[in-house]
Amino acid sequence: LDQARRERLPISDGYFEDSSGNPVERTQFEYIRDHLGYRLELQSASLPAAIRRGESASVSIRLINRGFSVMHNPRPVFIVLIDPAGNVEAFAAPAADPRRWQPYEPADATFTPVCHEITADIRIAPDCAPGMRRIGLWLPDAAEGLRADARYSVRAANRDVQWWVDASGRWGVNVIGEIEIIK
Repeated sequence: LDQARRERLPISDGYFEDSSGNPVERTQFEYIRDHLGYRLELQSASLPAAIRRGESASVSIRLINRGFSVMHNPRPVFIVLIDPAGNVEAFAAPAADPRRWQPYEPADATFTPVCHEITADIRIAPDCAPGMRRIGLWLPDAAEGLRADARYSVRAANRDVQWWVDASGRWGVNVIGEIEIIK
């Protein structure tokens, strides 16, 4: 850990700890293996506690790429709502482009991690049933033939972010919280 920090390498929070917070020894080979490519770590989310039916709200998610690279292929980005029955409604975040989520600015000699922000407006249908919904980030494959296969969706590196897959295996969603739909 000390050597990785001295070299200013990207380190995910908790990478050198187990699920209880106890130190874990990792070799330099494990570190390189686990950080090749991209490694997205969700930092925070800004979302309302409740939204009225027929109204809109903005949702914002901040993340850091702790890997050595960005995604090289285009990939759509969605904020999704999941009802108690497992039905999903997806809202596109068209300005988000994972190919631009650099770990740090290329010219930055300090290698300071860059925090990227995803925003999407979600509009609740007027006839939407009231109640609680899980809200999450869905990063499916861009290919139509693979989009409906959760195995090709990107999973966040954080161990405290719930990974939800529906019964059919279509949706692979990083759950970031809950939101209430009210009348």
